[in-house]
Amino acid sequence: MQRWIIVTALTSALTGLAAPVRAACDDAGKDPAPVATTVTLGDARIDPKQPGKVRVDVSYVCTIADEARSLSVSVEQKDPQDASSIGFGTSRAAETDVLCDGTWQQRTIVVQSKTFNWIPDADAVLSSTVTNIGATPPASADARRVKLVVG
Repeated sequence: MQRWIIVTALTSALTGLAAPVRAACDDAGKDPAPVATTVTLGDARIDPKQPGKVRVDVSYVCTIADEARSLSVSVEQKDPQDASSIGFGTSRAAETDVLCDGTWQQRTIVVQSKTFNWIPDADAVLSSTVTNIGATPPASADARRVKLVVG
């Protein structure tokens, strides 16, 4: 009986000492919590050699998932001289080109208008979606209004 009390007291004391160490190890040693799927649009520049193309900077993060994933970007621009004329283009990255490993990725996506050349210094609406089926949340989108610049 006396041995049991000593062993119990010793175990309790060691557990009390180890608790702060275990907490520190858990913070540093455990896998980080999965990051949420997120996409953010950056700058958009008209290609000076091919004015029908816009290069859009996109940053995204998504967690590892075995399911399908995609990254798409679209650009829409009204002609300031003719409100009935609208340029539109969209581009989708191949699933194998979308890296989902829990770290921020940066890509430049080329979007081409099939209807007309992009107009410098005119407003355009950019939108982007990254989907990562099997992750939480499975998709994220970003949209913003920018002036397209040549560059």
